[in-house]
Amino acid sequence: MKRRNLKGEEVKTMNKTVRFILALVTAVSVLGLACSEVDAKTGKEIKDLIETLEVGEPIYYENLTIIPVYSRCIRDHRHYSTLDEALDCGWLEIGEVDGGSVPRVKVTNRSDNYIFIMGGEILSGCRQDRIVGRGVLLRPKARNVIIPVYCVEQGRWTYESETFYSKHNLGTCRLRAEGQKASDGAQQDIWDRVSAMCDRAGLSSGSSRFQEAYESDGARRRISSVEKSMERIPYLYPDAIGVVIGVGEHITSVDIFANPHLFKRLWPKLVRSSALAAFCDPACGSINQGDAIRFLRGLHDRRYSRRSAIDLGFELSAVDREMNVNALVYRDAVTHLAAFPEDQDSERRIPVRRR
Repeated sequence: MKRRNLKGEEVKTMNKTVRFILALVTAVSVLGLACSEVDAKTGKEIKDLIETLEVGEPIYYENLTIIPVYSRCIRDHRHYSTLDEALDCGWLEIGEVDGGSVPRVKVTNRSDNYIFIMGGEILSGCRQDRIVGRGVLLRPKARNVIIPVYCVEQGRWTYESETFYSKHNLGTCRLRAEGQKASDGAQQDIWDRVSAMCDRAGLSSGSSRFQEAYESDGARRRISSVEKSMERIPYLYPDAIGVVIGVGEHITSVDIFANPHLFKRLWPKLVRSSALAAFCDPACGSINQGDAIRFLRGLHDRRYSRRSAIDLGFELSAVDREMNVNALVYRDAVTHLAAFPEDQDSERRIPVRRR
């Protein structure tokens, strides 16, 4: 089996059981003279990660494309508990702040485990369903950590439950992108997208509850079919750590995790979210390995800003005309990187560039 690096050169591979795996060996970019030494060092963790990646063969289901991403060097082998695991085990308590505040919830970790909450995960119950804005890594025994959220259930403001729970759903790429960007108008944009998605899912006009899109008859059938077709992706190779996802001829999202274990635990939510997005988008076509490589190379070459994370670690982010990128970093390794093309509804979204 043959694969190519970014220069188009063939490289050897030890695995001969899968065809068309393409190596992503990204050359270190040369920063401009205007970039300071501090700027050059900011984002090193992302650049180091990108340089270890390999891109697998695309897997298609109608207008949905999933491209697995592998790493030749796993830097973080820690076991992180997920939101659903922690809630199911009673380790995590998530409640309203001061009786109810739309953009904030408080979280307490009652366990000795490190718990990762991914940006875009849906919290159900309390006064309104919410979507988590940014990824959070909670330390053991962390108490009353405030995390940013957005409402995805406009209209209800009565208690459904005393604490939040999970229906094992994730926001679609566009909802996640808005929450991650955290612009001044993010909440209204999210409400608008929820309403539009419910309309496309065949729900009654004016519906504003995101969970209903998952529960519509057409979406349930499509999601079930996609799950069956895509469920083995994290298990194709032991070093799978993420995916590049496309709907029609456009990349819609990239998710890369610290290690294969974390990817496997969160893949069911990612595939359900991707299936819903594809169901609600009439776009036709597909993306290919070359498109994935170009997008990932773009992540390597961005200039990142750094800020403290909500609990453990720090965040690296870059939002410009082309991309919306955020990575949670802990102990010099990327726990999770999420990247979305900017302005996915406009003509400026990143197109497929075929040669």
